[in-house]
Amino acid sequence: MNLAGAPVRPALPGRAAETADVQRLLDTARAGRSAALVVRGEAGIGKSTLLRHTAAAAPDMLVLTRTGVETETELPFAALHLLVKDNMAGVDELPEAQAGALRAALGLATPERAPDRFLVGLAVLTLLGELAAQRPVLCLLDDAHWFDRASAEVLLFVARRLDAEAVVMLFAARTGHAPAFPAPGLAELALPRLDEPTARHVLDSGAGDLPRHIREQLLREAAGNPLALHELPAAHRAGRAPVYPLGPPEAGRGGSAPTHSPVEREFAARIEAMPERVRTVLLVAAADNTCDTGVVLAAAQRLGSSVADLEAAERARLLMFSEGCLGFQHPLIRTAAYGSATVVRKQAAHRALADVLDGRPDVDRRNWHRAAASIGPDEDVAGALEEGARAGTD
Repeated sequence: MNLAGAPVRPALPGRAAETADVQRLLDTARAGRSAALVVRGEAGIGKSTLLRHTAAAAPDMLVLTRTGVETETELPFAALHLLVKDNMAGVDELPEAQAGALRAALGLATPERAPDRFLVGLAVLTLLGELAAQRPVLCLLDDAHWFDRASAEVLLFVARRLDAEAVVMLFAARTGHAPAFPAPGLAELALPRLDEPTARHVLDSGAGDLPRHIREQLLREAAGNPLALHELPAAHRAGRAPVYPLGPPEAGRGGSAPTHSPVEREFAARIEAMPERVRTVLLVAAADNTCDTGVVLAAAQRLGSSVADLEAAERARLLMFSEGCLGFQHPLIRTAAYGSATVVRKQAAHRALADVLDGRPDVDRRNWHRAAASIGPDEDVAGALEEGARAGTD
């Protein structure tokens, strides 16, 4: 079957233009050319959904995915490592200087000095080109605003130099209350809030059983945010029925989202309703957020939780497991789980994670948790973090 020109399916409500844009990028790769795009929008606007949608429309491509992790923003090349770690077989075929720089950046070799980011970028560009020689490559880079600086610089370097490698790179970055993700030289796509007719259709499709006046209230509260349109009806049915003054849909177009979006507050309410031991598991997973189920469970057990509590969080559709990887059903769940905890509970979670990581090779990760668990300045931890950061800078 020839997939070139096939529509991205199924259609996303109110996103016909956006899905057509990404479809053109996929067709470009199938024709042997490359492209890159940065998708921007507020929390819950559908960036992750669009990326998943794109992946589903590319069964003929090699799909590489990576989601930024807030707790890894200070770990050099952390995001790059998780993107390319499963495709390192081709490193031996790279030019020696490129291969050496990439191995050093990913901690697979002990360099005499900090890895040359230019060579690291060339190595990743060459590696993607070699992979694309077999079949087109689609890189989906979600929550790019949480990428560590070294990884972001390398991946943007690669994106700006794509040409005829049959590679598509899609970055998704949050606007508003999130770190900036400047991407000069790359095309951008801003996801607006849904217009009123589309928002009404989305709400009615999932909340048609609710009284009309309640649906009108929820429609105003969601203000065109797709995730809010799905989540707020559940809040009403659970008896919470919160009111969130987002203002009219126009307030979110091109502007910044409120500090606590209606979706984030809904997730926080869901988490608060869970037993304490389940909340502890969620907090530990949020504090670490590296997909390492074993580390999260071991740290949570130090705080009195168990695997049963992990399973309870999964049944509540707060956590999920995919190919042995632990993650949150939506990034805002992680934000809510961490943001709603007290400082004391956060410190306890980071301390437990640091204890579990003690003696393991991931020293930077352990030191970061030690720092987050510290009540005041700790010269030993600060020195260890500075040494790790120096290794990833020019």
